[in-house]
Amino acid sequence: MDRNYITVSELNFYLNRIIDAEELLHDIFLVGEVSGTSLNKGNFYCTLKDEGAAIAVCCFGAEKTYIPETGERVLMYGSPDYYQKTGRMSFVAKHIEPFGRGKIHMELEALKKKLSDEGLFSETHKIPMPEFVFELGVVTSKTGAVIKDICSTVRKYNKVMNITVIDVQVQGKDAVKEIVSGLKTADSSGFDAVILARGGGSFEDLMPFNSEEVVRALYDMDTFVISAVGHETDFTLADFAADMRCLTPTAAAEAVATDISALIGDILSDLTLAGRRIENELKLAERETVNAVHGVTISAGEKLTGSFIAAKELLTRAEKAVTSHYNAAEKAVENTVEKLIALNPAKLLKAGYMRAEKCGRPVTAAEDVSAGDKLKLYAAFGSMDVTVNKIDVTEG
Repeated sequence: MDRNYITVSELNFYLNRIIDAEELLHDIFLVGEVSGTSLNKGNFYCTLKDEGAAIAVCCFGAEKTYIPETGERVLMYGSPDYYQKTGRMSFVAKHIEPFGRGKIHMELEALKKKLSDEGLFSETHKIPMPEFVFELGVVTSKTGAVIKDICSTVRKYNKVMNITVIDVQVQGKDAVKEIVSGLKTADSSGFDAVILARGGGSFEDLMPFNSEEVVRALYDMDTFVISAVGHETDFTLADFAADMRCLTPTAAAEAVATDISALIGDILSDLTLAGRRIENELKLAERETVNAVHGVTISAGEKLTGSFIAAKELLTRAEKAVTSHYNAAEKAVENTVEKLIALNPAKLLKAGYMRAEKCGRPVTAAEDVSAGDKLKLYAAFGSMDVTVNKIDVTEG
């Protein structure tokens, strides 16, 4: 049987021979836009493309030449290489130099300037991160490794935080629409904070996060939002519009995950410190009270001593006044008694005088009596009845 086929190895061998034999393809200059860059063990890898096609590029010993960034337009000097084993065509660059900026990069810079001029990246509009996050919303793909990293990182520090995932496409033609919708949903759900996240990827993979729609959705949010897109070296317009940018989704999780153990320790430390302060204040208050009481006691003692002296002086003065009044009263009484004694009728009777009464009425003058009247005479130790014989009236 005649053989009418060739093997894959034979085909790849012939293709490699054709490319090697074509001298016009050796040491040529190739222009294109760089994407999907990576650097590994000193070798640079990327994809070089234009509007119609793309080819893989590798540059060995890249430290000897210019290393472009994603989106740059460059000029590469080298040769195409067909790898027989895998049937993969690539371009081996010996030298790289800038050749102006790529179209996408230029469009992105123009959009960035436009949005910046509108104030969408202004620091004055950004919301400060809340001190404690109890309700966390994460806008990302539910099937990616990002959400697992965020959840595991949060749970290392915080077992009580509620984490809600809003599932969206993070690349592809519907990514922008879903991300915008997810951000609006998160903003209206009452979260304390929101993380917009995705893992690393090529420049093209991250383009949804460079869209004007996503930037405006972030700007319009009333909830604190963190942009955690790509790796440390990746920057998107979403990073500038968000309230905070974290280098990675893991870093974003660490930023919002309050360390409960540390928080409890801080609270206990604060309580201990507050207890010591209260104890010190009580001791100070006790000393001040004792000093105040001692001062009051001394003051009261001084006042009581002064009052006692004043009272004693008043009593002495009162005693003198009473004694004086008493002596004067006593003298007056004695004088009165002496006067009364002097006027006592009994004393007069003892002196030989008599008191006469006529019909029970005192006789005070001789003319009140007539001869023949009966009188009663009262003497010192008795009385007598007499009859008047004669009246001698003298001229007064």
